[in-house]
Amino acid sequence: MLKQLVMSAFQLQVIAVVCLSSASAVAETLTVSDAWARATPPGKRMTAAYATLQNSGRQPLVIIGAASSIAGATSIHETRIDRDRATMSPVQRLTIEAGERVTLQPGGLHIMLMHLKEGLSEGQNIDICLELENNDSYCSAFAVARNGIASHHQH
Repeated sequence: MLKQLVMSAFQLQVIAVVCLSSASAVAETLTVSDAWARATPPGKRMTAAYATLQNSGRQPLVIIGAASSIAGATSIHETRIDRDRATMSPVQRLTIEAGERVTLQPGGLHIMLMHLKEGLSEGQNIDICLELENNDSYCSAFAVARNGIASHHQH
């Protein structure tokens, strides 16, 4: 029994090291900058968030979702204009190739925050985590603003 317990403790340490190394690798290759979320008018329980995502790694990064504790549902969407009509649809997989930069911006790719637990006020900061295909996640602070942020703040 002692041998099993020692082996289990060793296995947990190996798993922890692998998980930390994996999260560290994502932190070294993914950069989130100019991150902001639109402030909400009173009573509105949905908004969008924007940022620039840079993959400085040697392998593609595939984002399969997003999460935030301030929203009941969070996902990546894309707005498209077709025949002067804007449509919005969910993006199941957002691939950022090695060395590529993707901009999440109004009128294009963005993160939808739905069923907000409370309204968002200018000056607040919220955390949004990007969920990757390899089961990693990368969290970053997003400044709440009415119409974007002026500074180039990186996380």
